[in-house]
Amino acid sequence: MRAARHMATVLRPFRAYLTLAIGCALAGALLELAPPLLLRRIVDDHLARRQAAGLSLLAFWYLVATAGIQVAGLGAAYLLAITAQGSLHSLRIRLLAHLQRLPVAYYDRAPVGDTIARATADVEAVDALFSSGVAGLATDGLRLGSIAAAMTILSPALAALSALLIPPLAFLTRLFQLRVRAAEATHRRAIGDLNAHLQEALSGNEMVRAFGREEYFAARFRRILDSVLAAFDETVVYSALYSPLMQLLVALCSAALLWGYAGNVFAASSITVGTLAAFVLLFQRFFKPLIALGDEWQSVQGAITGAERIFEVLAVPEEEVSYRPHSRASADGGIRMSGVSFGYLPRAPILRDLSLWADPGEHVALVGRTGAGKTSALHLAAGLYAPWAGSVRVGGIDPRALPVEERRRTIGVVPQMVQLFAGTVRDNLTLGDASVPPEAIERACALAGASDFIRSLPLQFQTLLRGLGGGHGVQLSAGQRQLIALARALLWEPRVLLLDEATAAVDGASDAAFRAGLRRGALARGCAVLSVAHRLATARDADRIAVIDHGRVVEIGSPAVLVANRGLFAAWMDLETAGWEWESSRNGAIF
Repeated sequence: MRAARHMATVLRPFRAYLTLAIGCALAGALLELAPPLLLRRIVDDHLARRQAAGLSLLAFWYLVATAGIQVAGLGAAYLLAITAQGSLHSLRIRLLAHLQRLPVAYYDRAPVGDTIARATADVEAVDALFSSGVAGLATDGLRLGSIAAAMTILSPALAALSALLIPPLAFLTRLFQLRVRAAEATHRRAIGDLNAHLQEALSGNEMVRAFGREEYFAARFRRILDSVLAAFDETVVYSALYSPLMQLLVALCSAALLWGYAGNVFAASSITVGTLAAFVLLFQRFFKPLIALGDEWQSVQGAITGAERIFEVLAVPEEEVSYRPHSRASADGGIRMSGVSFGYLPRAPILRDLSLWADPGEHVALVGRTGAGKTSALHLAAGLYAPWAGSVRVGGIDPRALPVEERRRTIGVVPQMVQLFAGTVRDNLTLGDASVPPEAIERACALAGASDFIRSLPLQFQTLLRGLGGGHGVQLSAGQRQLIALARALLWEPRVLLLDEATAAVDGASDAAFRAGLRRGALARGCAVLSVAHRLATARDADRIAVIDHGRVVEIGSPAVLVANRGLFAAWMDLETAGWEWESSRNGAIF
């Protein structure tokens, strides 16, 4: 019922088409009564009396009624198709817009494959509902009502006898409804799991092959696929059983009516041959939509299950706005994090009472072992998450309070995992913003050190790149993708720059060139830079270094001061210089 209410809101803009479609279905249902009633007249008034006069006219009207039924059905199907495509178009747009506004924490919990299944396969299931299910349900429901009324008027005695079939048919239909709906729900969940596994296996294909675990992941895929097939087989079994059982019941009842007439059971009711013929035809037509309703109910159950999964996502609250939006960040505010605590799971803090700052024109590098909380600090500075406690300010305001159009002018972000989209180099740099002038693009690329490799591409800035979803285009190396991401972050000359191991995949020369360009460009114009460094030698180029351990800042100061203090940073520098792995070491000692 909840899904039906939600769908009603989606359909509201198309209620005129829906009303016309129902009108066509009603006209078709009324015309459905004409052939049996005409047959009654043909048998009683002409065939039984051997009267040929007027028979041609009745045959003509029989043909007209049959053609009218088909035209009405075509009109209903066409109008419902328009309604379906229009409403599903708006539903897809609404779903994608909602997914883009959900908190980032939602994607920490929801498998990407399942989310994709909800936005594709489940929407297609709802499409099937409108394309065939609703049309069938509306038409067959109206036909059922009109035929039942005609049967009662034609012969109350035969109608009363036929009504004895209703309880077993209702029980059978309800039983199949419950079974099919449960099977469809299992099937939809299994498809979501299948998509999630495929997305995981394909995106990690390089790692799977490197460790020789193809057979393990193939076996996992087979197990999930078996559950999908088992759920699908269950729905097919119920669907296949329903129609033959109903047809058998109808055949038995039709035979019983004919046997009763042959045995003079209805003699007292003065039922003519024409009335019996018309009633048997109506009786069979009555159960034809009833059987069809059961068949259509399978697609309806699948659509309801798909709709419920879609509206489950739409019911997830968007990012809470517990702050007053600001139109513009201060140019001289820098980054301030005071007493911040945060974690991705309840009662599992990553950051504990963390405080640090980066003034305009200052570069602060975060260093620490794996899992210390460096990337989490950048996530908070970017406004992707809300801290559990404490405050985060960028340019003097909460970064989550920045309007969308102001965000990119205030905060530039280069994440660990670089995302490229299918499109040209220019599209990937500007993210589709056609208003960015070419000179701004070239300036950002020069600062990031990306100009040389872009000019070496076949069409330079107009070269098509291959995105995450594949397709046509040039496949860039990891280092080239990182340079594109750097240029993208620098394009709008943000007041704050957040770099999460931004040069991890580039060579030493490119790293040095970028650091020089960063100081000459972004820092010189007053940009506050907060970076996570994977190489301590790179961190030493920063103005200050914040050493994070177990979610707290344990050392902060200039590189020279930290080296002189002989604390954690100095110990890690000794490890790196000696060629040891310091990021996973448990303490600063050199063994």
